Amino acid sequence: MVIAFACVSGCGGDAEVEGPPGPPPPAVEVLTLAVQPFREQADLLGELQPDDTVLVKSEVPGVVEAIEFQEGQAVAAGVVLFRLRDREQAARLREFEAELALAQEDFERTNTLASRNAAAAAQLDRARANLEGARARTELRRVELERTRIRAPFDGRVGARLVSPGARIKIDDGLVRIDSIDPLSLVFTIPEGVLPLARIGATFELEVAAFPGRRFPGAIRFIAPSVDSTTRRILIKGRVPNPDGVLLPGMFARVKAELGQRDALLVPEESLVTTGDGTFVWRIGAEDQAERVAVELGAREPGRVEIRSGLAAGDRIVTAGAHKVRVGGKVKAVPATVGSAPASGSGTPSTGAPSRSTATASGGGA
Repeated sequence: MVIAFACVSGCGGDAEVEGPPGPPPPAVEVLTLAVQPFREQADLLGELQPDDTVLVKSEVPGVVEAIEFQEGQAVAAGVVLFRLRDREQAARLREFEAELALAQEDFERTNTLASRNAAAAAQLDRARANLEGARARTELRRVELERTRIRAPFDGRVGARLVSPGARIKIDDGLVRIDSIDPLSLVFTIPEGVLPLARIGATFELEVAAFPGRRFPGAIRFIAPSVDSTTRRILIKGRVPNPDGVLLPGMFARVKAELGQRDALLVPEESLVTTGDGTFVWRIGAEDQAERVAVELGAREPGRVEIRSGLAAGDRIVTAGAHKVRVGGKVKAVPATVGSAPASGSGTPSTGAPSRSTATASGGGA
């Protein structure tokens, strides 16, 4: 009996001296990845240029009689800018108008006689030819007189005048520059690598130093059909409305251009861990075990980064508490609450607004 009691006592003692249970798995915030619409944007530097610009010149030599505009004034197409001395041209026009009136009377008289068989057909033909010739010569003199009125070729704003009243000018002399100002063109370049994302009609916003904080909208209207062989960049032109005329040709602008939309995996910046070996994230497996996964990064936007390789839709990654995670260790997954990134308690991604990226691609004016 003593021996049996000792055995029973010994066995019970061994059961009571088992070690304490291990610590619980650490709680970490976990996000389930999903493919999202992703708007590709580029930060660029461009130059504002007029859609139309011309150095106004005269079609005929002459003497400037009057200047009909103020420097810097907005003018409409067809408005007279300069008047040349025109007395000689006006006198020639009156002379030929008189000849035209005489030829008209002669034709009418001959036509009347021919209708009565009192004039030969040849006389009527001659009178008709004389009338047409008089009309042509008169129109020519009228054109010569009109050329002494130098007009604006399109709506725009004139610059500084280059001549004064009384100046004798030749046909090669510049008189004033006129630029169209509404709309303006924004000229910039993009790397050839992002060409597939550029499209006609894509929108952008620009800022200029003269109006900090104010954004001006625009849209791409032209994509060059070839790549510059020296810079390996493509010329892009955008149309920028300028109804109040505050933007001026020649201004440099910082541009955020939307180059297109595609699907991508986005992760919060705080989920990335960077070491000397590269960048990785912690992925949580089916049994809540952690594994370290190297990733390739793409475009960035505030708070989020595109993942080009290493992860797939449906993967669960750690967004907070990464310092608690060890390779192969189990974790307690807690739904992540990271900005607008898709997350839910069940791990099902929520749908959000399309995101925007920032792909640096500095450009310049043409």
